[in-house]
Amino acid sequence: MKPLFYRIEEIAALLHVSKQTLYNHINHNKKSANQYPIPPHIRINGRLLFPINDFDSWVKNQPRN
Repeated sequence: MKPLFYRIEEIAALLHVSKQTLYNHINHNKKSANQYPIPPHIRINGRLLFPINDFDSWVKNQPRN
């Protein structure tokens, strides 16, 4: 069975950032107007999970420099 979600460790590795940086961006976006682009996520029992299909779509839609 194919997994439905990425864990935060996997997302951090895919984005080449630390887990702490990802947590910081998510928390900062809660306090302000979504200043940092972060992948779609849900929280279940305190764990951040990132739906694989949503993440893949999000990455494809990010601007390229």
